[in-house]
Amino acid sequence: MIKLYLARHGETEGNVQQWYQGSTDVPLNEHGLEQARCLGEFFRHVHLDAVYSSTLQRAKVTAECVAAPHHLDVVAYDELKEADFGVWEGHTYQEITTQWPGELEAVYASDGTLPARGGESFCQVRDRTLKKTREILSHHKDGDSVFMVSHGAAIRCLLFGLLGLDMKRIWCFQQFNTAFNIIEYYGDRNVMTLMNCTQHLEGLTGYQPSGTRCRRYKEASWQRQCASTSFWAIRAGGRGGNSRNCAKAGT
Repeated sequence: MIKLYLARHGETEGNVQQWYQGSTDVPLNEHGLEQARCLGEFFRHVHLDAVYSSTLQRAKVTAECVAAPHHLDVVAYDELKEADFGVWEGHTYQEITTQWPGELEAVYASDGTLPARGGESFCQVRDRTLKKTREILSHHKDGDSVFMVSHGAAIRCLLFGLLGLDMKRIWCFQQFNTAFNIIEYYGDRNVMTLMNCTQHLEGLTGYQPSGTRCRRYKEASWQRQCASTSFWAIRAGGRGGNSRNCAKAGT
């Protein structure tokens, strides 16, 4: 089994303004850089054999924050980039639905095969991210721990590919800035053990935990708990995952 840590990049101004970034190369803002540093510090004492990322700077800089304490180089691939939203990039949801009525809703309501105007379908994103991830992991051995940084839609597509889930349900999974997921990778039979975790952001300005207290994942005990065959769906709300509720989602 290979342990795959899959994280989203830190916050950008595009995230704050809520416009579709897609394949546009938008940098992290100051808050996003701080989130990335928190993620790197959280994983400082977790063994990692390699760190990979999308070639977009918001993902690569986030990955570098994780890789630096381990003296690892980040290997970046285009195939891990965000979904290409075509002409919708740079526009908000409201702008898109006004200029191209019904098109965005149709994409979200489809089975993942309908592409964005001038861009990709979610099935295309799933296929390219899954193919590259399988290729990457084929070069690792049993027992390795691999960290990968990508993007909100791309991560959802990849998770659905790794878990063999119905693409119609892709937006049932939330992914907040620098949230990480853990996948036990066996090849065709994979297990998600942690989802959308933002615990590393505790103490960051504006972070407001709410609801049920999460189990704490620190150092050796953190790794043991993360290896559980049941997984915890961790939902974060607000800017960069500023509130969180934990609920046991299944085994």
